Amino acid sequence: MGSGILGTRATLVADINLILQIVILMMLTIGAFQAKKGRLDVHHKLMTAAVIINGVAIMAIMNPSFFRVLPFALRNPGAPGPTVMWPHVAIGTLAELMGAYVIIRLNLDPSRTSRLGNLKWIMVITFLLWIAALAVGFTVYYVWHA
Repeated sequence: MGSGILGTRATLVADINLILQIVILMMLTIGAFQAKKGRLDVHHKLMTAAVIINGVAIMAIMNPSFFRVLPFALRNPGAPGPTVMWPHVAIGTLAELMGAYVIIRLNLDPSRTSRLGNLKWIMVITFLLWIAALAVGFTVYYVWHA
C-alpha cells in the first residue's frame, strides 16, 4: 500500500489532489446553479476560485507527477498508464486554458454582463471539458495507483 489516505498505492499528495478535484467539481456545479439563479457575482467568484485552485494544483501537483512519469510514458506509449494519461493532459490543459481565458476576459471587462452572452457557450464547453478531464483523471488515478 501507498502512503495515501484512500486505500490505494497512491501517495498522500495524489490522494489530496483527487479530493481537491472533487471539491473543485462541487464549486463548479454550485457556480453553475448560481448563474442559473442570476447570481452572477457569486458565480464569477466561485469560477475564478476554481480556475485558480485548479491552476495551482496543476503546477504544484500534476506537472511534477507528469514529468516524473514522462520518460516511462515515452518509452511505453501503449502501456495502460500513458494511454489514459495523454487524453487527460490534453483535455485538462484545454479546459484550464479556456477557464483562464473566460476569467481574464471577464475581469478585463468592467461591464461583465454585456459580454456574458458571447461567452456562455465557451463556459458550457469549458465545464464539459473539465468534467471529461476529471473522469479521465479518475481513470488515470485508478490505472496508476489501484
